[in-house]
Amino acid sequence: MEEKKELQTIPFGTKLRVGNFTVLKYTKSLKKAELKALRNDAGIPEDTQKHLQRGGLPFIKVEAISGIWAIEFCIGTTVYKYIDEQLCDQTMLTFLHLFTTWFTDTATPGDEKYLEDKARAMADFMDRIKAKKAGEETAEEKAEDDKILEEVKASEEAKANILDMAQKIKKGGQNDE
Repeated sequence: MEEKKELQTIPFGTKLRVGNFTVLKYTKSLKKAELKALRNDAGIPEDTQKHLQRGGLPFIKVEAISGIWAIEFCIGTTVYKYIDEQLCDQTMLTFLHLFTTWFTDTATPGDEKYLEDKARAMADFMDRIKAKKAGEETAEEKAEDDKILEEVKASEEAKANILDMAQKIKKGGQNDE
């Protein structure tokens, strides 16, 4: 019987170093107005809200060591979950590349062409994600499949031709005279 490996996540309050970045998981207290709005949205009655304690939400903060740049993700987002569950298991190099890309992407204003290329790359990425979720093939996958089908078709035609030539030889293509 296989033992189920316990999922290792980032410990709260511990700064992890990834290249020139630090990663910190912490609890951010909500302001009174933010908490009241969330509780109202959840339909919690006013008299019950009076007895509830102030709350907070887990966040993960990725920050340049210099302190000049940072980005935060709240629990419930895909990126939060990915960093929290994978940082302890995957190589730091993977995350260093990811964090460096985020840093340069947000710190580089770029020109019109750069922004158009970035928007096109994002649209292509979203199309791949949608296709994957729907079980559809991407254009590259379809082209590869078509190529394989053509190769199989050509191979089958060659086999059929060889068998046909062998049958003709067997039926009378040889002279016994």
